Amino acid sequence: MSEHGQGQEATHTAPAGTQLVLDACAKAVEDYRNGVSGKTQTLFAITTQLVSLEAQRAGAAGDDSTLQSSAAGTPRPDTPSERGQSPASDGDEDEPRAKRPRTDPSSYAWAATDFLLETRLHPHILRTLELIRIYGADLTQAKRDLSASPSVPEFPESEWTNILTGRAVDLDHVFAGRYTSGPEDKTTERIGDLEFSFRAPVVAKKVSSFGDWVYAWKRASVATVFAFPHRREELDAYGDQIIGLFGALAPAFHARVLDFDRAVRKRVGSSRRSLLTDVGDFADLKIQFIDSCGANVHHAEASAGGTKSGGAGRRGSGGNRKKDACRKYNSEKGCRNLASECRYRHACSNCGGEKHTQHECTKNARHDA
Repeated sequence: MSEHGQGQEATHTAPAGTQLVLDACAKAVEDYRNGVSGKTQTLFAITTQLVSLEAQRAGAAGDDSTLQSSAAGTPRPDTPSERGQSPASDGDEDEPRAKRPRTDPSSYAWAATDFLLETRLHPHILRTLELIRIYGADLTQAKRDLSASPSVPEFPESEWTNILTGRAVDLDHVFAGRYTSGPEDKTTERIGDLEFSFRAPVVAKKVSSFGDWVYAWKRASVATVFAFPHRREELDAYGDQIIGLFGALAPAFHARVLDFDRAVRKRVGSSRRSLLTDVGDFADLKIQFIDSCGANVHHAEASAGGTKSGGAGRRGSGGNRKKDACRKYNSEKGCRNLASECRYRHACSNCGGEKHTQHECTKNARHDA
């Protein structure tokens, strides 16, 4: 009993120190579960506490900071007075010991330019950037919370990363989900120290018409507004603009509108300084992808017509390759290139039609019958 009483009266004895170490380890595990710290940081914090406890029991509590520095691999930036204290006597138990030092964003080379540019950006763009930074601080935690939300809209899991990071959504994947009855194939993505698994739909069908685009865009808009509510008006207005282009062009030229839409959304997701409704920022893309004199339109027409002077006899020439159907386009995974940028034709390898793939070819079905 006397020994137990002495253990309670002493402030640096093993029982008190052990309880503090247990509390610190429990907090480290809780921080990991809440997404506050990564796996490596959590293991380091627990290891550090156990090493210090072992040193304390061996009568080396006064040299605790040295042991912790050895576990970290680098000297601790403590003051001389702190080096003489054991973890049991540390008054701030909640302070993380293994927190990875973060670089001050203001020290980045582009910080000054961004500061000046943000003073001229639209308030909605600033709000979008703010939310992207919030989601990006712990993307895994954001997606975990998203998957548990009862109000989350139905949307391919593989595309939520693009939405939360502000990148362009792949409408082909969104559209393909409409025809996928089974579960999505599991895909693994590594983010820092964690490995995140999700399911990506197989691109069996692609957006190739006005109706396909409207369906995919509606679903993508709903999901985007869920993460960025302030963008609803912008997305509705942009949808009306693209629908207007579909109506202004003959159906034979709707592929140009699809290419233009991909290019616009790609620029907005990369530049971070334009709204989808900033028509003036995309004047060059309209010429390139829609106007008959545009580079992509001219290249596609020239390639489709073949080479008339000297190109037909050269094996592997760009014109000859453009005559052949793209194998990736006809595969289940699909081609990641735009139709105007791919070296091969985005057409059925069975009949040559440009509105479907080999798997969807009706001529192939009649032939088999």
